Amino acid sequence: MKRELLENVKVQPYTSGDAIDREGYLSAVLGVSLGAATGTPTGITVKVTFTECDTEGGSYTPVADKLVVPGKTTDDTGAVTIEADPAGSELHNIDIDLVGCKQFIKATVAVECTGGTSPSCTATCAIALGDKNVQPV
Repeated sequence: MKRELLENVKVQPYTSGDAIDREGYLSAVLGVSLGAATGTPTGITVKVTFTECDTEGGSYTPVADKLVVPGKTTDDTGAVTIEADPAGSELHNIDIDLVGCKQFIKATVAVECTGGTSPSCTATCAIALGDKNVQPV
């Protein structure tokens, strides 16, 4: 079991909007860690826009699979929106089904704070690719 996990998962820091080569992987988890909010916002949303392309340097378009995030439907731009605690300081793990996606994908993360006095919040990301389509022997 341990060998299967070690040889079938790839985890790396992720910068919003960078291209991910998902060749050989059927799913992923995008971890979005929100920092502490300042300016006492009354609401925080995390919007993640998924785009795809056949080549790393090509023109990216919204993912064709509207259910790329299980349990949520992407809008016409390939985005899903998640409500967050107005205080920030929380982790959101976003499951991604890559089966219907092209070889390269991008996840662009935007955090929006509303209410309060000049509210702001930052986010850092990491991604774990899993479910390799070729298993070790």
